[in-house]
Amino acid sequence: MPNKKLKKPDNVADNPHSLPYPSNVGAPAFTLSNIVAFNETRSSTALHHLNTKLSEIKEQYDELVNLAADTELIYSSRYSFIPVVGKVYHLYQVEWNPKPFLSIMDPDRAIWDCLGSFKFTSENTWERVKR
Repeated sequence: MPNKKLKKPDNVADNPHSLPYPSNVGAPAFTLSNIVAFNETRSSTALHHLNTKLSEIKEQYDELVNLAADTELIYSSRYSFIPVVGKVYHLYQVEWNPKPFLSIMDPDRAIWDCLGSFKFTSENTWERVKR
């Protein structure tokens, strides 16, 4: 005769001590309200984390847009030198020419309207420098 497994009743478990839930009728009951509270807490924490990340990404996007606009402004201006990486240059506007020009002259000593100070980076972009 082949070896047949004995069928157990539905309410009997092989290892009841290792189960994460009650395995017999006399065991203490557990409720799902704890799971609901757990899910609400975790979901609000996750939403806070995602909203924080989204605001960080928006801030990085705005910085990148400003960097692109400043870089385009400098490359469309007039200058007759090769910029040095890491050096700060100043962008000026004169009334007789609509195109701004880039110079090394300090804004405190210049007679033109300074549009801003910019540093040339190794990525060939122009970062606005706060004065």
